[in-house]
Formats: sequence, structure tokens, C-alpha cells
Amino acid sequence: MKKEKNVSKKTESNTKTSWIRFFLSVAVLFGIGYVIFNYVPFIAKYNHYVIVSGSMEPVIMTYDVVIIDTSVNVDDLNPDDIIAFHTTVDGNEIIVVHYIYSITEENGETKILTYSEKTTLDEWVLSGDDVIGIYKYTIPNIGRMVLFLESTIGKIVLVADLLIIYIIVDVFFDSDKKKKDSIKEIEESSENKE
Repeated sequence: MKKEKNVSKKTESNTKTSWIRFFLSVAVLFGIGYVIFNYVPFIAKYNHYVIVSGSMEPVIMTYDVVIIDTSVNVDDLNPDDIIAFHTTVDGNEIIVVHYIYSITEENGETKILTYSEKTTLDEWVLSGDDVIGIYKYTIPNIGRMVLFLESTIGKIVLVADLLIIYIIVDVFFDSDKKKKDSIKEIEESSENKE
């Protein structure tokens, strides 16, 4: 009976340690990812945006993800480059990805006109401060998933999925360990009887 209590306490202690190890591992992985994507210069200079309109089709499709190099200098931009920029539409500030139509200097201030695949010329006039960066490449068809994972419910689902995977792996490997432990106990008890 005493042996069963010790085994039960040991199992309970191992389970708690296992969960603590899991949560610490997840926290460390998220922390490392955060540091890499925000502070490693080669990676941190890139940003991603999900395209939610068809204004750049067929070059960039709706729900594609575009990668933007934010380290570009406005002086290095040329007409027909694709850029991401801040602008205001109907009183809401949004990020748009369009072509540069022209870049001019007036009274020491840079003015940028843009256009999409669908229009001749956009209605806004940008300054150099509005430019986020220059388009580098597209990752097709993953925008819906990215938008979902960036939402609160998406983050909850991701954590729940990680927990479910952990539990499945833990149960599978724990049952193998229990089998090995019970075989070891049987062997020990048979040796003690001899």
C-alpha cells in the first residue's frame, strides 16, 4: 500500500513538472521568436501585410501576403516600384500596397503619387514619411490563415492546439514509460523472490 502511494505521488509530481516544463518551453519559444523577428537586423527590417482588396490583381492577389523591406530610403525609390504606405481613406488610416507613379520635390518636400493595377492614378498625395517600405515578394494564398492567427480567437485556437498535441504526445510516451516501469518492477520483484 505504501508503495502505491509513493508511485502515485511520484506520478503526480512528474505530471506537474511536465506541465511546468511545457509552459516554460512555449514561453521560451515565443520569446526567442519575438527577439529574432524584432531585433535581428536582417529579419527585423521586413514586415508582412495581408492584401485584402483586389486593386493589385493579377500581380498581387487578394489574401496573398506581401513581404515589405522597411529599411529602404525614399531617395532610392523609383516610378513603378511597388511600395507599402500609410494613407487615409474615408477618415480611416490604412496601409496600402500600390505602384509609384511619380516622385517629385516641392519646396524641399517629397511628394509621391501612386496607382494600382485597376486605376490610372490614386487620389492621395504621399510624403516620404508615409512610405513604409518597398515590396520584395509575395507568399500566395496564406492571408486568411495569417489574419485568423493574428486575431484573438486565432491565438486561443493556436494555444489550444499546442496543448492538445502536448497531451497526446504526453499520454502516448507516458503509457510507454509506464509499461517499461511495470516491466522493471516485475523483474525487480521476481529477483527479490529469488
